[in-house]
Amino acid sequence: MKIGIILHPYGEQKPGGLPRIIFGWAEALLSVDQKNEYIIFLKEKPVAPPDLPGKNWRMEILGQGSFWLERLRRKTLCDVYLFNTPVLPFFWRPPRSVVITLDYPYKYLKTKNFKEWLFRRFIGWYHQRSLKRVNHIIAVSHSTKNDTVKFFGVPPDKISLVYHGFKKICELPEQAIVLPEKFFFFAGTMKERKNILNIIKAYKLFMEKRPEAFERLVLGGKNEGEYYETLRQFVVKNNLTDKVYFTGHLNENQLSYAYRRAAALVFPSLVEGTGFPILEAMSCGLPVITSNIFGPAELGANGAAILINPREPKEIAEAMEKITSSDGLRAVLVEKSREQLKLFSWNKTGRETLGILEKITASKICFLIHNTNPHNGGGVLARNIISRLKIVLPASVQVLTAEAGGFPDELPLLSKRWFLSPFRIFSILKAIRSADFVHAFDVFPYGFIAALFSLGSKARIIITANGTGSVRYLYLPFFFPLAKFAFTRADKIIAISRFTRDEILKRIPELSILVINPGIDLGIFTASPAEKFLAKTRKFQPYILSVGSIRFRKGYKWSIPAFKKVSAVFPDLHYVIVGKKYTDKEYNRLKKLIDELSLKDKVFFVENVETDEELAAFYHGARLFGLLSFNVGHDIEGFGIVFTEAAAAGLPVVGSKNCGVEDSVKDNKNGFLVAEDDIEGFANAAIRILKDKKLYERMSVESRNFATQFSWEKKIDEYINLCYIT
Repeated sequence: MKIGIILHPYGEQKPGGLPRIIFGWAEALLSVDQKNEYIIFLKEKPVAPPDLPGKNWRMEILGQGSFWLERLRRKTLCDVYLFNTPVLPFFWRPPRSVVITLDYPYKYLKTKNFKEWLFRRFIGWYHQRSLKRVNHIIAVSHSTKNDTVKFFGVPPDKISLVYHGFKKICELPEQAIVLPEKFFFFAGTMKERKNILNIIKAYKLFMEKRPEAFERLVLGGKNEGEYYETLRQFVVKNNLTDKVYFTGHLNENQLSYAYRRAAALVFPSLVEGTGFPILEAMSCGLPVITSNIFGPAELGANGAAILINPREPKEIAEAMEKITSSDGLRAVLVEKSREQLKLFSWNKTGRETLGILEKITASKICFLIHNTNPHNGGGVLARNIISRLKIVLPASVQVLTAEAGGFPDELPLLSKRWFLSPFRIFSILKAIRSADFVHAFDVFPYGFIAALFSLGSKARIIITANGTGSVRYLYLPFFFPLAKFAFTRADKIIAISRFTRDEILKRIPELSILVINPGIDLGIFTASPAEKFLAKTRKFQPYILSVGSIRFRKGYKWSIPAFKKVSAVFPDLHYVIVGKKYTDKEYNRLKKLIDELSLKDKVFFVENVETDEELAAFYHGARLFGLLSFNVGHDIEGFGIVFTEAAAAGLPVVGSKNCGVEDSVKDNKNGFLVAEDDIEGFANAAIRILKDKKLYERMSVESRNFATQFSWEKKIDEYINLCYIT
């Protein structure tokens, strides 16, 4: 992944808080991430390149002038860009972007003239535009997050709180400057929102109450600008020139010298998203007086600082007096600030920011499926593919269904008559068009919806053809062109068996179709089941097993008469059919057949098997697995996952030809395939396996070996390599 960091401002001779924070953020990311490639974008060529860690970064210069951020489009294209303040390019929209936002002082401070009012209106509009276009926002405090929601209408879930770290500045070598013996200290820029005038007023009140005090006031920041002149004039007017020191800008080594000698840091900002000097002072063991609002209140929480109303000089003065008159209070503040500092570190900032960048660049996958029902084949297939892809792929997922099934990330937007609801249409459209991949299970209606709604978008379409849902519609005159449109629009078509693939190609021979068979959970079906589950099977033993819903297409009308022939050779043998009733009509017809064949005490339907662990016990308790599935017109048996589950349990199997089962049985190796309606053939195959001990053992070993190629791990790897790696 290529990550672009807009390192601006940078290279100032006297950097303030913002450039130090932005540089610290870049340094933090590069310290925790040696895997990804970083491009550091600078506005102008620096005198010396940034002193950043690692070797996985390089610098590119954008150049001066208006709209300089627009030049990003002509530089190395990155997967994601990290901006700040929050400003994005005016015209160009990066593919993915994250912005760090500190605060919005212009939303709180009064304007002085029309020109300033107009400029603030523009900045507010520009910020709103940037915040709307960006993929995600990092706020440096709860206060900043709340303001972003309040002023710009940004959804809270689009914003992550990430506290910045701090430099242990007092571990740096000192650079001596002229300072009084005892002093209160302010560090920051000389701006109105820093509330320095109220610091001076508070100090005046402090000295009026304690004229004998030795503490002086040291103000560290650039001695320039209109506000600085206001401060200087106030000091002169109130005869404080011998007590208030303006040091000018202090570098980090000079700050180290000042922090170590100060009585306290006074930092009562009127508007502040964070407060870099607060953390620096705390790390130096210096008590802090700061605002009870905005970011400083969060940094000084839990008793780590004295919190005051920044608009009340009297409160600031009282805090100054408390700190200078109580060594015990100073010790408590220092101790609590040490605990508070554990919440803040550049390493933590880097790791959390990297996590956000990785999440933003993760692929978005939108799945379309009828349901995720764990009791039918299509639902089981979808549940396994989706849940396992989520584990392996760094992707965000949405699952659009027609029937709610309680599956994670599921939205039942495709329920009956969804196309009559503008809200649902818009929601489906948004989900599909914002995705990188749209994965539909069966061509109609879900593949068609994916193909239609994705027109003109970047989404890649994947259709998994389960069987009937991808074949039947190819033979219906009205639906054929819609299905063909979906198939031809798809970037990848996956059939669950060669039979399903070939059935589709009969109608649309020009398609390219890959085959990925469904997987099974080998851990469940190969392991010895728990005794509590095996106990339920013993009353049926010995038995032949079939697993599948009790419906016409499963071929029980042939397997039951075939069992009659097998039981003539093995009189103690039973036939267990595990599956839920599909229709009363078919169930009653089979019950009547059982009565007619005098098999009432031999053939049993078991419907209450709810988990794979219970099902595995029935496989392990059986002697043989058999099922004569067949195709009813274009209602086809797409695969035959029960055969691979049985194989994993070591069972020889008997299945039917000319359907998807041909992929799930290795004919003459781990079992036999017979014609779908061949009662005699099914019976003879079962008898042959059960009679010949050596054949049985060989087929059992073949079954276990054959089943290993159907592990979900292998199948998900196939999906990723064939469909999700572009």
